[in-house]
Amino acid sequence: MTDAELVLRLLVAASLGAVVGLERQLADEPAGLRTHLLVAMGAALFALVSVTVPNDTTRIAAQIVTGVGFLGAAAIVRTGVVVRGIATAASLWVVAAIGVATAYGRWVGAVVATAVAVVVLHAARRVEVGLLRRWRTRRAELVLGLDPGQDVDAVVRRISATGALVRSIECTDNPEGRSATLSLEVPGHLSPETAADAARPVAEVRGMTWMV
Repeated sequence: MTDAELVLRLLVAASLGAVVGLERQLADEPAGLRTHLLVAMGAALFALVSVTVPNDTTRIAAQIVTGVGFLGAAAIVRTGVVVRGIATAASLWVVAAIGVATAYGRWVGAVVATAVAVVVLHAARRVEVGLLRRWRTRRAELVLGLDPGQDVDAVVRRISATGALVRSIECTDNPEGRSATLSLEVPGHLSPETAADAARPVAEVRGMTWMV
């Protein structure tokens, strides 16, 4: 391999890594354009060096995968129950593979992998968000005020008719009347006020708390 070919492959690897990194940068992820560019170029350089080492190609490629794994772990951030950065960690792993493919002259595979990665990271995220909003079940607690001795069956029937599921009911009697706390599972396609609005004709809505 000539020096010109080596430089070309490094530049192509860096460029393809930068394309994926730009998408991550625009998504405000911790590992962006520079990180992905450097990972792709570094992986390509390791792979190019391995070509010059007899019978050592696969060992160096395996070490690239391991090293990028540690780097990807650093991109994963957990805040409470929310975990961010898993897609970015996967994209770092992918750009390392793109760099290796470029170093070995697998241009078509490298370009296709780059295009697919960008489409998945950008377009698929919108699809995921849309599907989650429409279909993910959310939990809520609905607090109602009822007349003394009033049965909650009518309330449950009205709420169930909206598509929400009443998981449990806790009733408390006091001098002012009866208070009922309903634990609900509400499909994502229902608006947050739907269950409460269904109960209003037969009960006083004192509050609703969305758990998820």
